[in-house]
Amino acid sequence: MKIQSTLDKKDSREKFIELFRLYKNSLNEQKNNVMHSLQKVAIERFGNNVDFPTRRNEDWKYTNVAELLQPTYQQPKLFDIAAEDIKPFLIEGLDVYLLVFVNGKYNKELSSEDAVSKKIIVQAISDGLKEEGKTKATVSEYLNIWASEVNNSFMVLNTAFAQNGIYIDVPDGLVLDRPVHILNIAHTEEEPTVISPQKIIVAGENSKSTIIETYHHLTNSQQTYFTNTVTQLVLKRNAIVDHYRIQDEDENAFFINNTEIEQLCDSTYSSYVVDLGGKLVRNNLSSILKDRGTMTNFYGLYVGVNKQHIDNQTFIDHAFPNCNSNELYKGILADKAKGVFNGKIIVRPDAQKTNAFQKNHSLVLSKTASMNSKPQLEIYADDVKCSHGATIGQLNKEALYYMRSRGLSNKEAISVLKQAFLTEITELIKIDPIREKVEQMLVDKFKRFTETNNELLNR
Repeated sequence: MKIQSTLDKKDSREKFIELFRLYKNSLNEQKNNVMHSLQKVAIERFGNNVDFPTRRNEDWKYTNVAELLQPTYQQPKLFDIAAEDIKPFLIEGLDVYLLVFVNGKYNKELSSEDAVSKKIIVQAISDGLKEEGKTKATVSEYLNIWASEVNNSFMVLNTAFAQNGIYIDVPDGLVLDRPVHILNIAHTEEEPTVISPQKIIVAGENSKSTIIETYHHLTNSQQTYFTNTVTQLVLKRNAIVDHYRIQDEDENAFFINNTEIEQLCDSTYSSYVVDLGGKLVRNNLSSILKDRGTMTNFYGLYVGVNKQHIDNQTFIDHAFPNCNSNELYKGILADKAKGVFNGKIIVRPDAQKTNAFQKNHSLVLSKTASMNSKPQLEIYADDVKCSHGATIGQLNKEALYYMRSRGLSNKEAISVLKQAFLTEITELIKIDPIREKVEQMLVDKFKRFTETNNELLNR
C-alpha cells in the first residue's frame, strides 16, 4: 500500500506538470518574462521537492485530498458574462469598489477599476513586477517565497498557475470610504478545471479598509472544479483591516484557501469567514504578529450537509508583548457532512502581557455527521491571560419542546434554533448589508437541509 500511495502522489504531480507544459506552450512571447520565470521555479520545485499532504501529516489527519487529486484538470477557459449574471452575487444596499474575477481572471468591464484606482493602487501582480520601487519589491518578495521556500504544495501550485493575480495597496493614512469587493465567479462546463486566484494586499500606516472576498459558481453543470486560492495581507503600523471571506462554491467543487497575515505595531486585523459551499473545503488562516500592540480577531461559521467536508486550520503566532487575539468558530453539520477545526496559538517567551482566547462550538444534527475539534495553546511566557475550549453537541431538546409548545412546527423550530446558534457570529459582522446577505444565505442553506434531512424532522 505504501508503494501504491507513492505512485498515486507521483501520478498526481505528473498531471499538473503536464498541464503546466501545455500552459507554457500557449504563452508565446511571454515565456521569458519575470512572472513566468517565477512560475517555472515553482513548478520545478513542485515536481522535485514538495509532496501533496496525506493523513499522516498531523495537520491533515482528518482531511484526505485523494479525491481532489484524481481528476485531470485543465486551465480555465474564458467566458463572456454580463452584468446581469453577477447581480445575484452582489451585496444589496452596499456601495463598494467592485473587482470581478471569472475563473481567476480579472474582468475589467464588470469592475469599477477607474473609481477605485483614484483611491488606492490596484494592478495585476504581473504588472507590479515590471515596475521599480516598493510595488515590485513587495510583489517579488511574496512570489519568491511561494515559489521557492514554502512547503505547502497548494501554495506552490497556485504560484505556478495563477494568471491574473491582483495587487492592492492602500496608501498611508487613508480611511477608505467604501469596501473593496473582490467577487470570484467559477464558470465551468465540460471538463475539470483548476482556478488559481492570487492576491497581495498591503494596508499602509494609519490606514483603515474593508476587504470582501466572495466565491460563487455561475453554473450547475455537475462538473468538478478546483479553486486553489492564496491571499497575503500586510498590515503596517496602526493599520486596521476588516476582512470578510464568504464561500458558496458548488457542492461538487474542491476549495483550498491559504490566507496569511503579517501584522506590524498596533495594527488590527479582523477576519470573518463564512463557508457554505464546496464538496471538500480546507482553509489555512494564519497571522504572524511581528511587533507589539497588535489585535487579531478570527471569526468563522460553517454549515455542512450531504457529504460536505469543511476543515478550518488557524494559527496565531504571539511573538511580541502586549498583543491580543480573539477566536470564535461555530458550525452546523448534518447528513454525512464532516467538520474539522484545528486552532493553534503560540505565545513565545518574550510575549508578556498577551491575551489570547479561542473557542470552537459545533452542532452535529445526524448520526452520520461528525466533527473533529482540536484547539491548541502553547504558552512559553508567564504573564499572560489565555484560554481555549471546544464543544460538540446537538440541538437543545428542551428548547425544541418549548418552541413546539408555542405553535411552531418541528421544521420551523429546528430552523429557528439553528439560526440562533450562529447568531453569535453573525452579530459580529459590522456592516448591515453584509450581515443581511449572510443571514439570507443561511436561510437558503437551511431550507435545502430541511428538505432532505428527514431523520431530524421525524424525531
